[in-house]
Amino acid sequence: MREGEKAMDRNAFVEVMNEASGMLESGQAQEALARLTAFDNALLAAPEPQDYGWVVSYRFRSAFAAGDFAQALHIAENGPARFPADIPPATLATMYSMAVEAATSLGRAESAVTMADRCIDLRRSQGGPEEVLMAAMTACTLLGDIERHDLASRYAQLLITEGEGHDEHRAYGYYAICGAIEHGVGGHLVDMLRGGHDWLATHDSEFAREALGYLENSPTVRNAASSFPPPAEFPPPVDLLPAAGFPQPVDPLPPVDFSPLLDPAQTALLQVSDTGIAAVSGPKQPPAEQLAGGETADALLEAQRPAVAAAAYRALIDEAMSTGKPDPLIVGKSVLGLLMSLIFDNQVGEAHAVWIDEQGPTYLGVWALENGQTSVHDSIAYNLVAAFLHSLSTGDRNASNHAVDTLMGRCVNWAFDKDAQVVPAMLNTWRRHLFEIHEGEPAPEYRWELTQAEQRWGGPLPESGLYWMRPYRWVVDWV
Repeated sequence: MREGEKAMDRNAFVEVMNEASGMLESGQAQEALARLTAFDNALLAAPEPQDYGWVVSYRFRSAFAAGDFAQALHIAENGPARFPADIPPATLATMYSMAVEAATSLGRAESAVTMADRCIDLRRSQGGPEEVLMAAMTACTLLGDIERHDLASRYAQLLITEGEGHDEHRAYGYYAICGAIEHGVGGHLVDMLRGGHDWLATHDSEFAREALGYLENSPTVRNAASSFPPPAEFPPPVDLLPAAGFPQPVDPLPPVDFSPLLDPAQTALLQVSDTGIAAVSGPKQPPAEQLAGGETADALLEAQRPAVAAAAYRALIDEAMSTGKPDPLIVGKSVLGLLMSLIFDNQVGEAHAVWIDEQGPTYLGVWALENGQTSVHDSIAYNLVAAFLHSLSTGDRNASNHAVDTLMGRCVNWAFDKDAQVVPAMLNTWRRHLFEIHEGEPAPEYRWELTQAEQRWGGPLPESGLYWMRPYRWVVDWV
């Protein structure tokens, strides 16, 4: 600090971070970005690098949430413009992964590749193969969405060559190279696809079935020459040049992990201490890499990519179970996301099979959702899913009606207390479920509980589609 310059006011710093967190949580991303930008611009001296890392990561997330993808991408590509910032590896990798979406939203495919490669490089050095594969899958999906199958295919090859033991990721890799071949930019991948025939034939997942069907029936594959040289394996990672402005970590950093995925909850727990900004001790959190994987899967679901999201949730369940001590929160939220993904992808039969399976790993997730191992918010979101599945039962109508009344009654009571604006949508959903069960208007005795709830509301109930709730963020802040 130069003579005459004042240190950053720590109380003001904590206040700003808490304000920004609250704004982000309430959907006021533009306001959060403006508040953080004004605070950043007013700094006259370099703060502690760790503290400034909070400011940078929040500015990135606020810009991303506000749809200002150009600013978010600029921060990720160039780093902080004013002062040094220390950002934990997991947070930085997540920023790079989100920047891939920012870049593809802007149509900047080459920048997306740069961001994806930085993310993968960090995941290799700091995480495990699951994190690497998820980063590759995200890049592959987003580049494919903007029809850059030529660039997406390099990540598809990574998924195939490094995805042994991670079947959902590997199957998606084969699925993605089918897209490259079909779009005329994957001729060199035909032999790789052919070489995967036996593997695809023995793996029954949506992406494996799609890839196998394309392999066996596509004229493009059938007419392709068989003289392509053996595909090279995805090149091993190389040490990237340090990204501008961001020091590249060598060893995991010891300070608080303030991943943007956990920002709202973590910031709400900030306190001023002698050593700087620190988190108040709270409930034990599940593994950070699994939390990040869950947020990524939720983002895919919200981006209306249910098939890809389902694969991500299944992979997360497999990862949690492979530890031998699966975290109920992780498995529960993964099953909730998986059920929603399958329903939104019109795979209702498969969703029902997952829901009633008492032998597979998803049984633990259903148990967690039904026994208070997740937030109340996720419990209500699950009740909405369960009510939908009960409404489709072809068995005892009385039992189905009772189950729907019980589940939707919980949901509506929660909404009256916590979020009254969604009561009409929930009541309409309840009514639609009863119509489904009874194949038309139910008799008065079957809609008595719904009628009581409608009278309690007392307002208009416009027609609408079924109501679903976005899953709660992946953090334990509700104990």
